Amino acid sequence: MRGLLLSLLILLVGCTNASLRVPLGDFDVDVALIKSDKVLYVKQSFERPPLSLTQVVLEGYLSYQQQNVTLGFYATDSKPCSPTQVGSREIYLCDPESQAQLGSVSFASAATQRFEFSNPQLTRGINSGNLWLGVRQENGLFSSGTLRFRNLTVTATARVAP
Repeated sequence: MRGLLLSLLILLVGCTNASLRVPLGDFDVDVALIKSDKVLYVKQSFERPPLSLTQVVLEGYLSYQQQNVTLGFYATDSKPCSPTQVGSREIYLCDPESQAQLGSVSFASAATQRFEFSNPQLTRGINSGNLWLGVRQENGLFSSGTLRFRNLTVTATARVAP
């Protein structure tokens, strides 16, 4: 038994990087709240990983039933700005200048688009357990509807100390 434990320990020490997947919850955003001059942020709920991550990739699917719209995406690891009251709920509409942009998604050809973003701000947000994802209209005009975020997963490389 002692030999088996020693063998497993040696094998673990030999592995310096391990892959880890952190699922994020699906969420919807009413497009009437998305503006071209502000970033709308939604706080993500997830279990903080047990290891310190060195790099993360956020991937998932985004659905919206309108073409000719491009959206910019942002991330932060702290409350991005003061909340704004809209009806009975608080939302976070923030100036884009001081925010870390992840990339953009264009709805030019299909109602559902796959996306993949990587950014140090994502890594800090996952490591701290405090990730906010933001969206902003870059071009095109919204009519109405719901922007649906589905199958969001963060794939990460964790550094295992020898």
